Amino acid sequence: MEKQLAAAINRSIPDPTKVGKGEFAKSGDTRSRILEAAMNLLADQGYAASSTLAITKAAGLSRTAMLYHFPSRQALLEAIVHFVTRRRLELQEESHASLPTGINFRAQGVDSHWAQLQSIEFRAFCQLSLAASTNPELEAVFKPALAAFDRARKEMAMKLAEPELSALSGFDLKRDIQRFLLEGIAQQNGITFSKRRRMRDILAFIKLCWTDEGQAFIERALSLSSKQSAK
Repeated sequence: MEKQLAAAINRSIPDPTKVGKGEFAKSGDTRSRILEAAMNLLADQGYAASSTLAITKAAGLSRTAMLYHFPSRQALLEAIVHFVTRRRLELQEESHASLPTGINFRAQGVDSHWAQLQSIEFRAFCQLSLAASTNPELEAVFKPALAAFDRARKEMAMKLAEPELSALSGFDLKRDIQRFLLEGIAQQNGITFSKRRRMRDILAFIKLCWTDEGQAFIERALSLSSKQSAK
């Protein structure tokens, strides 16, 4: 699992808990403790409440200990972004590893994706994304991590999907429909009535996109897009 994950993300998203040369092994444990506390604060209270002081207190550390590991706010922000991003990818890989192959992989993969979006990791990621839109200091760290996340996610999808599935036209479009529809719902929590039925219908629609019938619909959409761009 760890080697597979490293192949997908270590090139662009370094592990902020990794022990450096000359450091004690417990340094990695302490950094994990700090970043876990930061992720929980982000998910539960939002970016504004996740100050360095608040994270230090939540981790049960002294200011001196925090400064030893993260001497500046920028260093802490970068570590938090990388930690949360890696954790999201770990969740995805762990989930996919337990899925069956074939048709069930496609259908259950949609349900698995939706389950991941209920996680602390996703809630923290959303807070970082929202804050980055108005915070240049955070945006400078978050945007490259987001790009790396997208690349790693695609790489994992290509390895996990059946070759004949990933080779079909519209593979990326189907992934985009699934990702942005589900993430938009999870972020906004905007279904305020008949939620159970409507979520059931949305999940059924996304699963349909991965069937042979859905493939024909996707190819029609791509054809229309191609004709419009040619005008």
